[in-house]
Amino acid sequence: MNDIYVLKSGMTKEQMFRLRLINGFSFAPIIADAIIDLSKDFFQNDDSGVCNGQILYLAISDEEGPGKSILDSKHVEVILTLDAPEDMDVYEKFGLSAYRQHILLRITQEARDQNALLTIKDLVKLLKSSYSTIKRDIKHFRERELYVPLRGIVKDIGPSSHKSKIVELYVKGYTSTEIQRSTRHSLQSIERYIKDFSRVSILTQREESIDNIRLIVGISERLVKEYQELFIKIQGWGP
Repeated sequence: MNDIYVLKSGMTKEQMFRLRLINGFSFAPIIADAIIDLSKDFFQNDDSGVCNGQILYLAISDEEGPGKSILDSKHVEVILTLDAPEDMDVYEKFGLSAYRQHILLRITQEARDQNALLTIKDLVKLLKSSYSTIKRDIKHFRERELYVPLRGIVKDIGPSSHKSKIVELYVKGYTSTEIQRSTRHSLQSIERYIKDFSRVSILTQREESIDNIRLIVGISERLVKEYQELFIKIQGWGP
């Protein structure tokens, strides 16, 4: 098979559809292109809910194991935030590397919350960085016990997200500024995580259901459960 027709994660819906026509149905490229031209409406995403600074991205479903080929894997369309106002706060205080790492943590968690997992190759493409740079970033987070949910290694890292880790540092007595220096997160993000955790804790004490907490706080079910586990853990720290 010609390498140009090998499916790669992170393709647009149109590119993926074209390759499926060629590889799966043996259409000639010119025929596949003609079918796509007749099906443009299929690729319109006017109602996708994408905001400024966000993109639609095809990532591999978190249901798929690392041994399955990309072509045969289920893909999920996710919304990733590549540019947010708070990002410049990180850049101005800590520089370009911290800026990239801040976005890396956010988009990997966003994908995870939408039942998908990014790969290192996805991050290379999305962050316009080299493979070795992304590997160094992941090592940086590992050394600080911050969770990066990537395909193939997600089961080896543990269940807690970087958001839970940041909240845990706050509960242990670190100030927001100290946490910012350690994790290279924006103060806005840190304060938002702490506020969300506090609201989850209060609602948990009131015995609200996970679904209600998720809707009230505006976070994923997975993160609600992480915050609840941390809340229970904190209660056990007492005398």
